Amino acid sequence: MRLDKYVSNQTVLSRSEAVKKIKAGKVFVDGNCVREPKTQVNEQNSSIELEGTLISFKKNIYIMLHKPVGFISSTEDKYQKTVLDLLPDEITCRKPFPCGRLDIDTTGLVLLTDDGVWSHKITSPKKKCFKTYLVNTLKSLSEEDMKNIEEGVFLDGDDKITQPALIREIDKCRYELKISEGRFHQVKRMMEAVGNKVVKLHRQAIGEIFLDPKLKEGDFRELSEDEVNQFL
Repeated sequence: MRLDKYVSNQTVLSRSEAVKKIKAGKVFVDGNCVREPKTQVNEQNSSIELEGTLISFKKNIYIMLHKPVGFISSTEDKYQKTVLDLLPDEITCRKPFPCGRLDIDTTGLVLLTDDGVWSHKITSPKKKCFKTYLVNTLKSLSEEDMKNIEEGVFLDGDDKITQPALIREIDKCRYELKISEGRFHQVKRMMEAVGNKVVKLHRQAIGEIFLDPKLKEGDFRELSEDEVNQFL
């Protein structure tokens, strides 16, 4: 890989800005100052520093974010704040995108990446990746309501029932719900289909990746290798 491409791909610098830094003698490769932007480097083995800071190579990035209320799961929007507004420039420069969506008033786990193949394994309906939600409802669900939710219900405006789900009661008006689809406002509409209403919604897990309890709302961390491998 060309040195200028490496620097621009792994930092917030544009390609032209990377070229300027290299020509100014600000970039070192394996301890040697390199001023030629076209220099080929081994992204896996070369040690590359920019102004004294090591630039670690990452082919792709995988981020776990604890989304607060008030942010939409999108990469850009003219009127609303997006989940990318919660991330620093050194991550957003890689152009990550959320793997699926959470409503603006829903909190919890959002996974972001720049790896389209990895994301597809989470979002594709064919993969049947279960998402786990904690749901607070206006009133308690009856046993019949819970059975209907598990077997599938018709959502208002849709012509087919939802895929089989799993639901268990945690406390009065509080439930754990696992669904493998991602229809528009699905959890809220499922509760409406049984005559109830969601008053609070939080996503706890995607597949076997659980929201890190150490992350406060708005915080993030990179996924571990084991977490990434769950969708490889």
